Amino acid sequence: MDADARYSALFLEVYGTLPRAGPGGDEHTLRALELVPGSSPRTVLDLGCGPGAQTLALASALPQADIVAVDVLESMVAEAGRRIADAGVGERVEAVAGDMIAPPVKPGSQDLIWCEGAIYNVGVTEALTGWRPLLRLGGTVVFSEVVWLVAAPPGEALAWWTAEYPPMSDRAGVEARIAAASYRTIGSFVLPASGWWDEYYAPMQGRVADLRARLSDDPVALEVAAQAEAEIDIFRRYSECYSYEFFVVQPTC
Repeated sequence: MDADARYSALFLEVYGTLPRAGPGGDEHTLRALELVPGSSPRTVLDLGCGPGAQTLALASALPQADIVAVDVLESMVAEAGRRIADAGVGERVEAVAGDMIAPPVKPGSQDLIWCEGAIYNVGVTEALTGWRPLLRLGGTVVFSEVVWLVAAPPGEALAWWTAEYPPMSDRAGVEARIAAASYRTIGSFVLPASGWWDEYYAPMQGRVADLRARLSDDPVALEVAAQAEAEIDIFRRYSECYSYEFFVVQPTC
């Protein structure tokens, strides 16, 4: 296995086994769902589903809905599929591998498109534009995106995020990208700091400690561990400066 492949495997060993693939929790998924206008969605597309934590929260809250969960990583799809089977909802919830900008559903078929912490892979305007043909009339998109909460972020935090995600902006910047795709914002809220710790960073610290203990002489493993620790450290020191924000949006026409 070459270094790149080994890095990817160890990265997934840390990140792919977490309760969630990114910050959030069932309570935040359900809070965002409460902001969706209209009748209860009957068809839901969960894009960038990761291991399926929010997929199952949606399945529980929407017992009449058919849900298709899509991720590009086969390992994430396998884990989501395992969780779906364990929850006993496989007759109406399916996890499939696919491209989140071109998911395997028919045009005009979706009441609700969901994307927690993954829209950055495509871009807000690009994703919303690409997903619009999939929505039924009156359909809604819910996504979360990392945003600055302060006008002048500290230099270290700014440098870290600029390297990780150059398009990162504040709420106004995200809303401008929403408007550029001809959508309007129905509601939004910022994820609290606890949403980063409970099911993401806290268990991640355990995975990192295990990786260091098992592979203490492996430079690739140590690189993966160091990068995860740097991410956690930045949030620990600057959590008041940024977070994810949920946005509930609909096409304007």
